Amino acid sequence: MEKIVVVDDDPDIVTIASRRLRAAGYEVLSAPDGEAGLRMVSAERPSVVLLDLMMPKMHGFAVCQEIRRDASLDRTRIIVTSAKSYPVDIAKAKELGADVYLMKPFDLDELASTVKAVLATLSTTSVKFWGTRGSIATPGRSTMRYGGNTSCVEMRCGETILMFDCGTGAREMGAALAHEFADRDLNLHLLVSHTHWDHIQGFPFFVPAYLANSNITIYSARGCDKRLDKIFTGQMDASYFPVSMNDMRANLRFVELDGDLVIGDTKISHIYLNHPGITVGFRIETAGKSVAYITDHEAYCRMNGDLEHYRKLDDQLDQFISGVDLYIREAQYTEEEYPDKKGWGHSTTSDAVKSAVLARTRQLALYHHDPTHDDDDLDRMVRGCQTQIREMGASLPCYAAADLQAITV
Repeated sequence: MEKIVVVDDDPDIVTIASRRLRAAGYEVLSAPDGEAGLRMVSAERPSVVLLDLMMPKMHGFAVCQEIRRDASLDRTRIIVTSAKSYPVDIAKAKELGADVYLMKPFDLDELASTVKAVLATLSTTSVKFWGTRGSIATPGRSTMRYGGNTSCVEMRCGETILMFDCGTGAREMGAALAHEFADRDLNLHLLVSHTHWDHIQGFPFFVPAYLANSNITIYSARGCDKRLDKIFTGQMDASYFPVSMNDMRANLRFVELDGDLVIGDTKISHIYLNHPGITVGFRIETAGKSVAYITDHEAYCRMNGDLEHYRKLDDQLDQFISGVDLYIREAQYTEEEYPDKKGWGHSTTSDAVKSAVLARTRQLALYHHDPTHDDDDLDRMVRGCQTQIREMGASLPCYAAADLQAITV
């Protein structure tokens, strides 16, 4: 049963709105002012908030703003209700994070249909970047816009929660999940592209791993000399870290991939990538949407020469990611940098664009940013990619992924 919180100081509005929404099958709670409403939303984490504007103790604009500042409430939808019809107020409410602005007095059937419509958006596929940097974390003033945490991406497929890699971005993601699931079980699926340090170093700081109400399944390709669980355990050896994996209270399960993976209505395929060691990329298909997560990959022809065998391997990757709605692709180097980095297992921005265009993907998120690249460097790289896309005669949204950036696919 979806939970709705009605925040309004008019008892008549609360009564009639609550009655209609309960009749539609929702659990409804209410609060008489802004402060009480914000406390209730933070504690209950409802699917929808029906929020008045002109309330005692805390204006609805402020409540809306505080809700949107709480990462654990990303999936909470806000319907602002007000008798104020000024365009500036409607625009401000949406700027602060409201999903819908509903004029009072509202028709009760219109209210029910509006709630149903915003709830439908919760079943959409969403992606949130928690770490977009490659190789090593790079905090500092020069990386504030795009962020400095290493690889970590969250994907919601309806109620299924996927996590791709576990770099330093995992610390913030874990804190948000621990808050969101403080009073209920968390079921999380962590897919690891490979076990180089910048892709697993956040795991010892991942709060849900220490909580008994967490069920975490960790997937990756089978290693050549160590089991997946041994690699994670080894990272937490006393020589490197003061807490052992035995101190983690979560139900941890390690699975070495063998073929496609199906979780609920979501299908996850994997492909081997060209990077030192064993590395895989993922394609996720769910609810008619598709996402590709391809990080740490060096194009075969780029590295080894333009031969038929290497063209075939590059084509296989393009076929694997063909037509995806979102292509998350490592693009660590510029063309000028690549000659000195050849053989390190990474792509250039040009490689990423060429692959995205040839595979007819619908948007390209550049990822795994080099630690030497600051925000201005990334801006220049994006502009170069956009120029290349136009020169290839294509139309493709392209941007550099940023820490805490959220996307609805």
